[in-house]
Amino acid sequence: MSDDLTGRRLGHYKIEGVLGRGGMSVMYRATDVRLGRKVALKVMGEHITNDAEFRERFVDEARNTSAIDHANIVPLYDFGEVDGMLYIAMRLVEGSDLASLIKDGPISPKRTLELLAQVAEALDMLHQRGLVHLDLKPANVLVTTKESAGEHVYLADFGLTRRGATGHRTSSGDFLGSPTYAAPEHLRGEPVDGRTDLYALACMLFSCLTGRPPFQGDVQEVIHGHLNLEPPAVTSLVVLPPAIDEVLRRGMAKNPEQRFATCKELIDAARSALGPALGDAPPVAQRPGAPMATPPAGYP
Repeated sequence: MSDDLTGRRLGHYKIEGVLGRGGMSVMYRATDVRLGRKVALKVMGEHITNDAEFRERFVDEARNTSAIDHANIVPLYDFGEVDGMLYIAMRLVEGSDLASLIKDGPISPKRTLELLAQVAEALDMLHQRGLVHLDLKPANVLVTTKESAGEHVYLADFGLTRRGATGHRTSSGDFLGSPTYAAPEHLRGEPVDGRTDLYALACMLFSCLTGRPPFQGDVQEVIHGHLNLEPPAVTSLVVLPPAIDEVLRRGMAKNPEQRFATCKELIDAARSALGPALGDAPPVAQRPGAPMATPPAGYP
């Protein structure tokens, strides 16, 4: 989406500036002129808006998601279409996001689990309602500080959220989502469920502990990694207890049946594996550079 709507009106929203851009949408800071309320306004790109199947799913799942009330989920205020543009209005959360926190390197195991435990709780609640987020990534994990409770996490961006069926693609076959954190079944357009989000959460756990995603390179290389390669061992990148490698291997198993049953189980297993490493300091690098990912056993 290339057009900047800053300074324009979209229905009853006065758009004041860009908060962020993605391949599918632009997030704006805006004011609901009816209520005088500041909002984050996500406007979907034309290539998605013009896809009839996506439009139908968007409206259906926006209705479902707008009814969710959870401390770690950004409330949705409104959704609709104006001048051929689909939008979602949600609470404007002041603070940072997980992508910004890890862009310069890993964060401490303790902080990692404190943040991701909140994400896990929100995801498990979604999954209990039969919903799947399908676009879980660090940029969609908002972090704000509450004086009485430390860092508070909000899970954001529900533009792809839907009831489990198959992975998101447009009618022309284009993948919708973030390949860097996408599960194999999502990339293939196969049936998805809560374990699809769990895979993405495991990828984020990897990123927080190492400062990099499990698979790097161009889009095709990243997709190939998710479909065919084992992720690098965390302990080959940073100094942490070896038990964390098995936790992440299970969380990022190619077969959903081999993953943890819930996101909470993943975080609990990571906490047990990290044990005495749960300090306030980020992990120390094991050695410069990242090793090559290797094919899983039995893969030709």
